[in-house]
Amino acid sequence: MDHKYFQHSDLAKVYCEKCNGCGDCCHGMTDTIHLDPWDIYQLSSGLGKTFEELRAAGILALHEEEGMILPHLRMQDGENGACPLLSSDGRCSIHPFRPGLCRLFPLGRDYDADTRTFRYFIVDNGCDMPGKIKVRISKWLGIVELSEYEKYVSEWHYFCKDVKSFLASSDDTAFAQQLNLFILKVFFVTPYVIPEDGSSDFYSLFRMRLTQARTVL
Repeated sequence: MDHKYFQHSDLAKVYCEKCNGCGDCCHGMTDTIHLDPWDIYQLSSGLGKTFEELRAAGILALHEEEGMILPHLRMQDGENGACPLLSSDGRCSIHPFRPGLCRLFPLGRDYDADTRTFRYFIVDNGCDMPGKIKVRISKWLGIVELSEYEKYVSEWHYFCKDVKSFLASSDDTAFAQQLNLFILKVFFVTPYVIPEDGSSDFYSLFRMRLTQARTVL
């Protein structure tokens, strides 16, 4: 289906003045809220927990995606299981550091293989709440250094695409397992902290790790 595409500086009808916090978009998502390294960095920083602690707390789980092992938010059991990070009143308890997919909804992203960039579009049958009004996409996402974040998202997307292509072309299951463990350790388990002073610069550390990871493909 054809979509109208947007850049982050554009206005789009995604904000709902009549939103009553129904939380429909926080239920029944099964394992579809996939998490990337930035998401884990945000969750770890915001909740003060390591990747392993988030898994042990039942907040994260792992899934296989075309041979690649990646994390996702682990919804509570049941067909309409809720996000594990909702508060007792059904509201998001991590709104300031929520994952990228949660920030995006009801928008989607469409990747352009030629330019290795992406565009935004409004998801069909996303949020059914009436009365949407226009808001600037950059404001909707609420991400500091948005252009840098968008560059990172494209880099991660195409790295994952290359890994999946590599795994599909190899029948070495032992190496595939080692590669997945390596990627999990490098991009998710190891904190994004500069050892010398304990500070953090996510994007520069991510790109250092990305360069390292590409040497094994």
